[in-house]
Amino acid sequence: MLRTFLALALLLASLRADDRLIVDDQVLIARYTASTEELQKAGKLVSFKTLRTQLNRASCELQLPAPRKEKLSPQEVYRTVRESTVVVGMFFKCTKCKAWHFDSSSGFVVADGVVSTCHHVVQFEDKRMREGYLVVADAAGRMYPVTEVLAASADADTCLLRVADLALKPLALNPAAEVGERVFCLGHPDGNHWMFTEGLLSRYFINREEAETGKKVKPSLYINVTAEYSPGSSGAPIVDECANVVGQVESITASWESEPMEKGKPVAASYGMPLRACIAAEEIAKLAVKAEPAKQ
Repeated sequence: MLRTFLALALLLASLRADDRLIVDDQVLIARYTASTEELQKAGKLVSFKTLRTQLNRASCELQLPAPRKEKLSPQEVYRTVRESTVVVGMFFKCTKCKAWHFDSSSGFVVADGVVSTCHHVVQFEDKRMREGYLVVADAAGRMYPVTEVLAASADADTCLLRVADLALKPLALNPAAEVGERVFCLGHPDGNHWMFTEGLLSRYFINREEAETGKKVKPSLYINVTAEYSPGSSGAPIVDECANVVGQVESITASWESEPMEKGKPVAASYGMPLRACIAAEEIAKLAVKAEPAKQ
């Protein structure tokens, strides 16, 4: 196992030798799984069960960086965001095959040692899960344990995680982005790690329900974008041309019309435009404000 792991590590290092990140998803997952197993054996991981008890924390005090003002080329945006974006991994033991699994979602560094991702990533439920943990990986393949939920909002589907030994540079939040601005997304859609896409900020809107269940939630500020992503990108940064975060990937839905078949079963007749919804930067910033003292 150790020999295989070292071979995979050397291969990944060689793929990054010219500053291009050439992704081999099988290599990455094998490395992430092996490294997380080592952290688990060393007793450095905190269980999902413990982390979920901390999701009621409404805010925390953080030092957030000021937004960048200089526009970058798409290549420069990618390189900048890549150094601050992470894989947020759900590592769990399967009740069926008894093996350990690693499922990827996304996140980004918002302050020193702190990662922003979606609330539903921590609330992750899988019937196959017997025992589970949350970890973070950077673009170099280094693994870090998530040790604490600092603050969270179920209504805005976002949370801030304390990550041990994480020393990546934070991305700044930009609450002043305008509709029509060029935006970029870096995430891990469907296990295709480190995928970079481009689009526009399409609109601001008020979200009032959970994407998956339709359950009513308190109104939160969201944005729609045309930059492509798919499941696995939850928590990924949506950034402007200065590499400031304007939103965080939350969900994707598509409208469609159906017509009944002869036996009464509906079939899709036409598909509408995919709607890509993201939590606005303002909602993330709300979690990083010192809570008011309790009234006596």
